Amino acid sequence: MSIIQIATLKCMQNKGSGDDAKPTDNRLKRDQVGLWHGIFQSFSHVAPAAEVAILITGTAIASGGSTPLVFIVAPIIVLLWLNTNYQFSKSIASSGGYSAFARAGLGEVAGNVTGWLFFFNEFLTYTGFALLSFAAFIYLLFPSLSGIPYLWIALALVPLAFTTILVYRGIRVSLNYAVYTGFIEVGVLTVGALLIIARLGAANNLEVFTTAPVHGNLSLIGLGLLFGLYSYGGSGSVVALGEEAKEPNKTIRKSIVYGWLLIVAPLALNAYALTVGWGINNMSSFAASPDPGVIEYFRYLGSIGGWIFVAVVINSFLDFGIAINNSLTRMLYYLARDSNILPKFLARTHPRFGTPKNAILAVALTSLIVAILSGELFGPFMGALVIEGAASIAFMLQHFLATAALPFYARRNRILDLTKHVMIPLAALFLMAFAILSTVYPVPAYPLNLPAYVVAAWALLGLFLIMKRQKRFFCDF
Repeated sequence: MSIIQIATLKCMQNKGSGDDAKPTDNRLKRDQVGLWHGIFQSFSHVAPAAEVAILITGTAIASGGSTPLVFIVAPIIVLLWLNTNYQFSKSIASSGGYSAFARAGLGEVAGNVTGWLFFFNEFLTYTGFALLSFAAFIYLLFPSLSGIPYLWIALALVPLAFTTILVYRGIRVSLNYAVYTGFIEVGVLTVGALLIIARLGAANNLEVFTTAPVHGNLSLIGLGLLFGLYSYGGSGSVVALGEEAKEPNKTIRKSIVYGWLLIVAPLALNAYALTVGWGINNMSSFAASPDPGVIEYFRYLGSIGGWIFVAVVINSFLDFGIAINNSLTRMLYYLARDSNILPKFLARTHPRFGTPKNAILAVALTSLIVAILSGELFGPFMGALVIEGAASIAFMLQHFLATAALPFYARRNRILDLTKHVMIPLAALFLMAFAILSTVYPVPAYPLNLPAYVVAAWALLGLFLIMKRQKRFFCDF
C-alpha cells in the first residue's frame, strides 16, 4: 500500500471519528456582541487617537506635505481588503476569522497557516503597540521618567493588567467599555481637528491632497501608503467575534462597514489639520518629532484642549489593547480547538464568563516576556518598531491568503460574481504583494531588517507543526 493510500485511509478514519465526537462544553458565550460592540471592536483596533499622537509620523517621513492625501487614499484601498471580510461573513461566522475564511476556500492547511500568521501579527502588535508604545508615549510626555531604570516595564504592566482583566471578564464587558470611551474619542478627535482647522484660517491649503508637496514623486506616496494601510488595517478584526455576535452574518458585515466609516473621518481630518498646522514645507521636522500630534493640540487648543487630547490618547492605547486582545485570544482558542497545532488546554473557556480563559492568561504572560526581552535589547522605542515591523509583514500575508481563498470559495458554492469575487480580490492581492515586497526590499538597516527574518522563521515553524501534528494534512491535496 502506497504512502498516499495510507494517508487517504487515515483521512477517512479521522473524518468518521470527527463526526462521532462528543461536543465539548468549552464553548464561547453566544449572543454577547451587538452592532455597536462590533463597530467599536473595529474602531478600537485602529486606535485613531494614538495614531494621531505618534504614528502619523511614519507616513510623514515618506510623504511629507502629502500626508493628508495618503490618509484619503489608504482607506479606499483598505476597502478592497475588507471586501474579503464582508463577502465571507455572509455565510461564515467563526472565532477563526481569517483562518476560517482561508480554510473555506483553500483548504485546512492554508487555513491553519493563515491562523498561525494572524495570531503572530496580533500578538506582536499587542506587545509592541499596546504595551511598549504605551510606555514610550508616557516617556514622551514626561521625559524625566526615562532616567528611572526599568520604569518602562511597570508602565507596560498598566495596559497589560487592565486589558487582561476586562477581556477575561467577558467580551460584552470589555466592549461596553470600548463603546463608551470610543464615542468620546470620536468626538474629541473630530471637534479638535475642526477647531484647529478653524484657527488656521487663511493658512488652509488643499494642495496637501495632491502630490505637489513631494514634487509629483509617486514612489514617496507609495511608501507612505505602507504605513497608512497598516494604520487602517485593524478595522476588519471584528470577524474574530463571529461566534459571540448576535445574528453574526448581519452584525459582522455591518460592523465592518460602519466601523470603517467611523475611523476615516477623524483620521483624515486630523491628518489634514496637523499637516497644514505644522506647515507643508516643514514636514521633515514633523516627522522627526516624537509626539507632533500632542504638540499641535497644545499649540492650537491650549492646555485644556491639549490635556484632554492626551487623556484620550492614553485611553486609546487601552481600547486598542482590549480590541486586539479580544481578536488574538479568539484565534488562539480556535487554533487549539480546531487545528491540532496548539495544546487543547488553550481551548478551555470560563464556565461563567464564557471567555477563552487559558488563552487570555497565556497571552498575558507571553506578551510580558516578549515586551521585556525586546525592550531590553532595543529599548522601548526601537523595540516597539522592530516588533511592529514583523507584525506588519505577517498582517499582509494573512490578508493575502484569506483574499486568495475568496474566488475559490465562491466558485465552489456557485455564488461567483466577477466583480466581488474576482476583480476586487485581484486588485487587493496586487497591492498586498507590492506592500510585502516593499517591507523586505531594499533591505532595511539593522535592527529593522530583523522583522522579515522573524516572520520567515515563524512561518516555517508553523508549517512544521502543521505537517507534524495535522492528522488530515494530505486531505487537502
